[in-house]
Amino acid sequence: MELCKNKIDVHIHAMENELPVKDMWEAPLPETVIENYKKSGIEKGILQALVSPESRRFIMTTETVMHIKDKYPESFSFAIGIDPRMFGNNEKADFSKIFEFYKQRGAVSVGEMTANLYFDDPLYDNLLAQCAEFDLPVTIHVSPKVGLAYGVVDEEDLFRLEKMLKKYPKLKVIGHSWDFWNYIYKSREIVKSEEGRLFELFGKYENLYADFSAGSGFTAIKKDEANGFKFLNTFSDRVMFGTDCSFRAEDGVSPLSEWIDEKYVNGAISKELYFKFCRENAVKLFKL
Repeated sequence: MELCKNKIDVHIHAMENELPVKDMWEAPLPETVIENYKKSGIEKGILQALVSPESRRFIMTTETVMHIKDKYPESFSFAIGIDPRMFGNNEKADFSKIFEFYKQRGAVSVGEMTANLYFDDPLYDNLLAQCAEFDLPVTIHVSPKVGLAYGVVDEEDLFRLEKMLKKYPKLKVIGHSWDFWNYIYKSREIVKSEEGRLFELFGKYENLYADFSAGSGFTAIKKDEANGFKFLNTFSDRVMFGTDCSFRAEDGVSPLSEWIDEKYVNGAISKELYFKFCRENAVKLFKL
């Protein structure tokens, strides 16, 4: 049985230099990522910038991820890092020149969006409208409230996300984080397989996509595999593989890559779904 050895990682971070003081978390060097990719059957990753001050104590600029992409073009593409408060901190800020500049240099998306403002805040509204206009998919990290670390705020049932999806049908949103994936279930206390809010949103809005990176999306489908596989199969055209730097420390392998390979070999998922998830959906969405 042929495994996918050229997966696309839609969510990865990397730093050009090690930090002088160790943080609770720091992104790996690109050379480390490339080595881990070889062990995990991953061909290429989309580097996400981190430009909002809520994200970390360090900033990962668009220039940084673009430079890494230019150094290793076979291994990386990159996303544009934008905070909605940039360019004057007002709802009429014009991001067009930035989008034009970076798209000409190979940018395939915008992300990771982590500014800790409500998703329908006028500043976000203005930025998202322009992302839609420039056909730039957006990766968002969802947070449940203002002041809780980082992330786009949607405090209950993702109604603000729905408002933006409905308002901008050409806007393509890739959902990510625990507070996005919690809504795959009706409640956090899983008693039986029940469809949560995400089933409703994905059913209504074809411009909503799923990033299964890190512990959030991967953990969500493993909690209740019957429900998880139902989600994967129902929305097979909009589910995508990602790592968010989640590689095992002892061997550098992506647990999600290993798991999805095993499920395919064991017949738990079809060949069509497997290759869509691992590669084809990302190639189509990001025009790789």
